[in-house]
Amino acid sequence: MKEKTIVSTVTLAASLISYFYARETQKDTMPYVMIGGFIGAVIGEVIAESIKDQQNNNLPNKKK
Repeated sequence: MKEKTIVSTVTLAASLISYFYARETQKDTMPYVMIGGFIGAVIGEVIAESIKDQQNNNLPNKKK
């Protein structure tokens, strides 16, 4: 998967989860959605970076 796709998907999921949480607890939804989106973006970046590192570690080393 592409890095952008991973980050976007996790951001969307976290935003939706925080929206439904705020709605269920009858709070103002906008701050929750913004904070949830930010946290989702950070988590998505961490996941994408770890996948990229794993792919780079699995490549065979070329010796000259």
